[in-house]
Amino acid sequence: MFLSGLGLILSLFWIASCKEVTIQSGLEQAIPDQVSYNFHIRPILSDKCFACHGPDANKREAGLRLDISEEAFKALKESPGAYALVAGKPDQSEVYHRIVSDDPTQLMPPPESKLSLSEREIRLIKKWIEQGATYEPHWAFIPPAKASI
Repeated sequence: MFLSGLGLILSLFWIASCKEVTIQSGLEQAIPDQVSYNFHIRPILSDKCFACHGPDANKREAGLRLDISEEAFKALKESPGAYALVAGKPDQSEVYHRIVSDDPTQLMPPPESKLSLSEREIRLIKKWIEQGATYEPHWAFIPPAKASI
């Protein structure tokens, strides 16, 4: 009797802990009020985009560089009149069109790269563009600031 009661109690604790994990996972998926380039966007671009649109000129595709703001906001060489990023306007930003495209020839990252963006990453990029697509210097070059209490 004692062992079955102990088993019941342990089962209840296990079920309760699983429920908490589900709740935490849901909270982790929430999009923050203010999207930070350094904290939210740079890791996505670094993992999924910089291999082809980063600092290595030998591997750069379409002449597009997304690691430097001045380059990311320039008109696209291959699509006159189009821009990779248009601050505040994801619907006019080619980056956003490419990451949500259903056309495999337009989709970024391309299917053959075996990389893809999660729904959360897409929502973060869209919100970042809506908020002005502000680039920040690398965190190592930002002087520390005392947090307010």
